[in-house]
Amino acid sequence: MRYYLLITLVIFALSKSVCQDNKPFSSHQAGIHGGLTTGVGFSYRYWPNRLGLQLTLLPIKVDEEWKDILGVQEFARSFSPIGDTEKFISIGVSGLYTLKKLQSYRLISYFGNHVLINRNSETYNLGGGVGISFYKKVSFSLMLGYGAFDVLGQFNLYPTAELGLYLCFEKQK
Repeated sequence: MRYYLLITLVIFALSKSVCQDNKPFSSHQAGIHGGLTTGVGFSYRYWPNRLGLQLTLLPIKVDEEWKDILGVQEFARSFSPIGDTEKFISIGVSGLYTLKKLQSYRLISYFGNHVLINRNSETYNLGGGVGISFYKKVSFSLMLGYGAFDVLGQFNLYPTAELGLYLCFEKQK
């Protein structure tokens, strides 16, 4: 009985993904994104055709007298991107290019620029690569590439991974 149920679920899942409506991809997307070469934080994508633009921003500023308002400063410091500083700003601007667009996903390439600003330092990262963006009402993007980190300082080269989760806004008719 379990096998029939499993087979039925697999057939339903496959038919649902194959029989999606043929709506065009949304050109406006908003969500969250995390990447060392494309930025960390709240993100907006404008992708009207093969070329697209992604803006990512996360500004955090903590005033000295508000640093420990809840009494959890030591706990939060262990996983916070700020650490002991009072300022953390991540700004990313990325170019996107659609390599192939299919019914429910698109293969993409990207070139990312990312500036990190802390109280004591500024870091400029850039990189590029390829990825895949799955689409329905929510878009999930996974991008893999190669990046140059701290370009104006010590200059390091590493592979990089970028992830994004976006809400897709339908086009007005």
